[in-house]
Amino acid sequence: MKTENLKKILAAGMVSCLLTGCGNVIPELTEEEASLIATYAADVTLSHSRESDASRLIDTEAETARLEELAEKIEAMQKEQELEEEEEAKPTEYSSSAGGAEESQQKVENIADFIGLDGFQVSYDGYEIRKSYAADETEEWEPTLDATAGKSLLVVKLKVTNISGAPAVADVLSKDMMFSISADGGVSNMAFVTMLLNDFAFAQDEIGAGEGKQYVLITQIDESITEVGSISLHMKKGDENLIITLQ
Repeated sequence: MKTENLKKILAAGMVSCLLTGCGNVIPELTEEEASLIATYAADVTLSHSRESDASRLIDTEAETARLEELAEKIEAMQKEQELEEEEEAKPTEYSSSAGGAEESQQKVENIADFIGLDGFQVSYDGYEIRKSYAADETEEWEPTLDATAGKSLLVVKLKVTNISGAPAVADVLSKDMMFSISADGGVSNMAFVTMLLNDFAFAQDEIGAGEGKQYVLITQIDESITEVGSISLHMKKGDENLIITLQ
């Protein structure tokens, strides 16, 4: 009887886990699962009711076996739910766009293809480390981005070239892209959202055939870093992710 009661307590605990879920998440149950839990809960309640003592014997072998089967099914349901929650919680930001769960280091030439810039080529055009940046410092009205105290700006330059043979619009803005920049020295930050007219994330400009335009992606680094040896660009579009080695 002690063993049987222990099984009931454990199963009741699993029912409680399934009904309460994790945090504020309410698990979705099929009709079969809901019926299964309701049946088990009713049996446990009746087994501890005074009125049931005289009218129902729950310590028979058949009843014990049935409750054990219910407990096993509930445990299986809980394990399945836990696996689903673990899969959903896995980070996907830097996984390969090819559908794999592994990171992928690819060449700069793949930037245009990943974003969907047909007829354009995107190439790496170097970097700068500065305290402030403006796209055109000769213009007084040009927006300027300043680093915060103790920080410097890492300015990554990208050149977009029209290789289609006819004027076309380089449209990154409508692709809803997200970018982050990694470099040696422990640098790994999201690119800033700026008002700069040459912010690559907001590019939507017509470029003539054979012509090119320089854009930038900017993040902040510690001011003690004066140069970097390696730079990677992490791109995210919807559920797709890609890592590009720039240098």
